[in-house]
Amino acid sequence: MSILMRIAAIYLIAVAFAAGIHWIISPLYDNSSGEYPFWVITNWFMASAVIVALDRNIRSKLALRGADFDAPLTGRRVQTNLLFYANIVLTLWFFWNWFYGFFPHNEPAIVGPIHLEMWTLINPLFVLTVSVTGFNLWRQASENDG
Repeated sequence: MSILMRIAAIYLIAVAFAAGIHWIISPLYDNSSGEYPFWVITNWFMASAVIVALDRNIRSKLALRGADFDAPLTGRRVQTNLLFYANIVLTLWFFWNWFYGFFPHNEPAIVGPIHLEMWTLINPLFVLTVSVTGFNLWRQASENDG
């Protein structure tokens, strides 16, 4: 089981790294045409990474469910809750914005720029949430081995 956890951790970290680096360098080649071929491909990998991270964070949250709620607040408990809720927000924003780009709309012209600006919120949240989840998954795999 730990080998699968390590593979999932590497996948999450690699996709987060690729998305983060590309998000930083994309203004260097942006021609303002609205065509982003790299993101068309990367979004498929990002979508699967969001789902894998959500699954992992739901499992971590459920593992805390049995814990005593009167127990002192620990760093692990805070991190688990932050990652869980950040992943919920990321999932909602990512899939809404991604699906919005697939379908034509008869809406005011202002929606187009808002749709593009949403990625400036989604991409950093994606990099943080997915990479931290990947590192946690790697750590949990190491704990299971030892």
